[in-house]
Amino acid sequence: MRTSTTKLGAAIKSARKSKKLTQMELSEELGITPRYLQGIENENKTPSYGLLFRILSYLDIPADSVLAPHESLFSPELEQLLYFIHYKCNQREISVLLSTAKALVNTREEVS
Repeated sequence: MRTSTTKLGAAIKSARKSKKLTQMELSEELGITPRYLQGIENENKTPSYGLLFRILSYLDIPADSVLAPHESLFSPELEQLLYFIHYKCNQREISVLLSTAKALVNTREEVS
């Protein structure tokens, strides 16, 4: 079972890469050194609560996904997607996403 810090490093790295940010770019945005960010991503360093909040906010990572004591059933990418849908989308956008997902599944089933 992974610890929450292991999950934190993986979630930060995954979210950073999905936003197409280098460690240098993200560290500049956060006001830390790239080496310190690398340490956080590799689970060698633990950020302060203030820095952790800035990282999670900037990368749109739900705090409970990395701080909850239980192991999540979802990958960091899926948790981030669910966060966006739940907190950033309005009802119309959610309907569009749902229709798109259904169409993708139907297309995949037709091809199989």
